[in-house]
Amino acid sequence: MTTAKTAISLESTLLEQTDKLAKETGNSRSGIISLALQRYFHELEQQKILEQLNLVYEDDTNSDPDFTQAARKYFADNIATESEEW
Repeated sequence: MTTAKTAISLESTLLEQTDKLAKETGNSRSGIISLALQRYFHELEQQKILEQLNLVYEDDTNSDPDFTQAARKYFADNIATESEEW
């Protein structure tokens, strides 16, 4: 993986939390920020998928309403679970 350096501005409390977590986990500050961004992008992608599924089920008048509700709950729960595993 190719890396690039960048400069960012963070609130001092956020930087302190980042440094504390880096020390606790044996990771670097850059590593913590990189993981946080990866998780954020993953959650955005999962949210897009959920929104698309909701649109599909919303327009599907032939589906069993109980099945549709169960499917929505399943995908919402799994997206939340995936995000928590990071």
